[in-house]
Amino acid sequence: MPRALVIQLARLGDLLQSLPVLTQLRAHHPETQFDLLCPSHLVQVGRLLPGIKKVLEWDGAAWQRRAMAAQQDMRTEHLLEVETMLAALTPDRYDCAYVLNQHRRALVAGSLLAREVKGPFLDGPLGETLTPWAAYVRDVAQRRVGRRVHLADAFCGLCGVSPPGPVAAFDPPAVPLPDDLELIGRQGAPWVGLIVGAGETERFVPTDVWRRWVTSFLASEPRGRIVLVGTERERAAEIQAPLSPSILGRIWDATGRTSLSQLAVILARCHRVVGSDTGPLHLAAALGRPVIGWYFARARVHETGPYGFHHVVWQAEAVKRDTWPVDETIAAMREHTYHAPIGWSAWTSHCDAWGAYYSPVGQSTVPPSEREALWHELEPALS
Repeated sequence: MPRALVIQLARLGDLLQSLPVLTQLRAHHPETQFDLLCPSHLVQVGRLLPGIKKVLEWDGAAWQRRAMAAQQDMRTEHLLEVETMLAALTPDRYDCAYVLNQHRRALVAGSLLAREVKGPFLDGPLGETLTPWAAYVRDVAQRRVGRRVHLADAFCGLCGVSPPGPVAAFDPPAVPLPDDLELIGRQGAPWVGLIVGAGETERFVPTDVWRRWVTSFLASEPRGRIVLVGTERERAAEIQAPLSPSILGRIWDATGRTSLSQLAVILARCHRVVGSDTGPLHLAAALGRPVIGWYFARARVHETGPYGFHHVVWQAEAVKRDTWPVDETIAAMREHTYHAPIGWSAWTSHCDAWGAYYSPVGQSTVPPSEREALWHELEPALS
């Protein structure tokens, strides 16, 4: 049986945005066994991805130490250690590696672990010429100008497959929660997961804004419950500190207390998940939960909006924000009304043959023509 390795060494959100390309690779190569190489701390999520037979762990810190040691002293034992570590990852080389990152470490890993590499560069890990899709992704990142192609669909282009359209949600793992968190999703409704932090501090929603949202939501939903999730325990404590005991009795604080597998269980039990553009928000979407994203700073809905149907994103129109969509988010959840506050716009998610796209709330859902045009330009054989 042919064996292929998908290499995704970026963060949680990027790993989850790899679902469409994994779906299409499996559809195009049903006879192939697909494995995944991802950072060690994301292995639990990697094992949840459909169609992945085995997950290989990439210890980025350890490889960085080896690289620094080799630069300072090119002794034979350093090379032998590298060979030993590679053999531990996989004793036999893969037939093909699909590299989803433009980082040199991902390209080198692909070249060392597989006979053939498909990904960002045309001439191997030391090449300088980007493939058309890799050049597009780089230009979007550097110039902040794109043509409405979602990052997850650009991953498909990198690997030579077309977007899959809708992607089936995956099931949470069967792992136990801490005893006091087992009640989540069992009593009262609706349960809302609130992601209190983000991978980058510039995407942090101020704690006083989240506190105002929590207070307003619980006042509007007498049976509502909130679960605080993420790793930022101090931010969760700041949100809760001034709240009355009656409000605190309807809040479950899971921040910093769960593994990624347990986080998946909690998010799957929520009726809705709210947060900025961060990994747990994409995890909730991948689990089939409808999400509401607050996108600001460098986050842009057309590139990294939650993949799939029935998601809502509030997009800030400027770097400086005087308002936040607090009441508007509650109205969207309770009344399905979407009136964007000043300085923001509201978008809803869709999927078609060219992948994911977002349209302005209340306007036509006709897909933007620039996506199809870009596929014809960059990948005419697939279009």
